[in-house]
Amino acid sequence: YGIINRKQIGEIIKKRRKSLKISQPTLAVLAGVGVNTLVSVERGVGDPKISTILSILDTLGLRLNISLK
Repeated sequence: YGIINRKQIGEIIKKRRKSLKISQPTLAVLAGVGVNTLVSVERGVGDPKISTILSILDTLGLRLNISLK
């Protein structure tokens, strides 16, 4: 994925969560984040900590890759 903003990260997280048939409350518990935080991340709003994003991605079996643009 060529991610350039929070909204795209949120869309990827939401798509993966739905493909795994996991509810937002369940994912929030598994990732150790609040439901409201997860909802905000999926919507691409707010300013979540990178540790929050990494926890959600890890729980979903995803990882963040960084490269030069």
